[in-house]
Amino acid sequence: MSLLSRPFREALARLLERHDGIPFELRLWGGERLRFGAGAPEFAVTFRTRRALCEAALRGTLGLGEAYVRRELVFEGDLEDALTGLFQLARTVGDRLPRLAPLELPLERGAARVLDALKPSLLGGASRREKLAVERHYGLGNDFYPLFLDRRLQTSCAYFRSAGEALDDAQAHKLTLVARKLALRRGQRLLDLGCGWGHFMFHAAETYGVQCLGVTLCDNQARYIREQAAARRLPVEVRVMGCEELEDEACWDRIVSFGSMCHAGGRRIEVFYDRVKALLARGGLCLLESVTRDRESPRTDPFVEKHIFPGYWAPSLEGMAARAAARGLDVLDAEDLRRHSALTAQGWRRNFLENRERIARVTGFGEVFMRTWEFYLASAVAAFRTGHLSFVQMVLANGPQREIPLARAALYAAEEPPPRERAPLVSSVQAAPRAAGRRPEPSRAVAKSA
Repeated sequence: MSLLSRPFREALARLLERHDGIPFELRLWGGERLRFGAGAPEFAVTFRTRRALCEAALRGTLGLGEAYVRRELVFEGDLEDALTGLFQLARTVGDRLPRLAPLELPLERGAARVLDALKPSLLGGASRREKLAVERHYGLGNDFYPLFLDRRLQTSCAYFRSAGEALDDAQAHKLTLVARKLALRRGQRLLDLGCGWGHFMFHAAETYGVQCLGVTLCDNQARYIREQAAARRLPVEVRVMGCEELEDEACWDRIVSFGSMCHAGGRRIEVFYDRVKALLARGGLCLLESVTRDRESPRTDPFVEKHIFPGYWAPSLEGMAARAAARGLDVLDAEDLRRHSALTAQGWRRNFLENRERIARVTGFGEVFMRTWEFYLASAVAAFRTGHLSFVQMVLANGPQREIPLARAALYAAEEPPPRERAPLVSSVQAAPRAAGRRPEPSRAVAKSA
């Protein structure tokens, strides 16, 4: 059906009537303008080509984002606010209109199941694909992430005490909050699944005297952790492996995971929970964090899947709790940090834009990469603002638990003084070795379609 046909125009008219979110104006390549919402438009969306409109309508965020990267889609006003308005519109009418998504062919589904069934030694298997996906994202380089994350290089949601709080301070509050939810004590052994750049382990070891082991699939993260642990003389070890490769022994007093179940994907999340149960000591505590959705689906965001993080998949709050209960793990606490996630992504995007020229200069990434990440960060802000995505922090216990306070007030008491830094945080980050010349462009697919 032509997108300028009468049925399409009638559908647009119905959308105009139903939209009660941020007012905006839609502009088409031929000069036609359509108003959405009541009041003066707060932003404008201009489709410069018919292709851009067709792909946005039929391919969702993938079509929208690629049109933005190609500059066939232009936003007047802040990109975060514009995408928030569009996501509000989609959420309002999404249950009344047919949902179109990229097709997954039966052959592709069958091949994925076969690969997942193979052992890691055969063709790499599922863990090999997971490592490749993680390396594609976090392996962009230790010279890239310090330019827009906080000074502790945390890639998870911060904890804000006010909307205007600095990202560094909010991430420091997050470390304290997680440590208190886990009731950390001297002499405990902590396992960090998907440990990132290791700063929760550094905090646990430095402040509470906890012995830590982190597992990651990213070589440059492991290298950084080893350097920092040695410089600070901390009992922190890191291994480059998946959680299924750890010895099957329930010997860890505490387990923490900041979103690594999303990297396992929908087909392997059961394996992830099996490993948590097997590795957590009797009476131990586990804190799991994850981006979540209202309902679980085998599909994921197509733009993120193709250009940012292949294989990334978000469970639901219900699914997280059900998988824990099925393994005899008690859900002691669950907290939705969705608004904190929106502020965190907003802080990352602000840093990204402020350091845009420096990022391009230091990394060698081209314009396609930069616009791809601009869209990704802005769309994350919009998704958390509008409830398309949430962020859940859940505490699980393996058997009777007496260490958790009865009241939550203890979680938010005055913080202990920060430990003396024994080594610089971000200043010691070194760029990963690479061949001379410009770094290969990470987003080839968009570049080819431009």
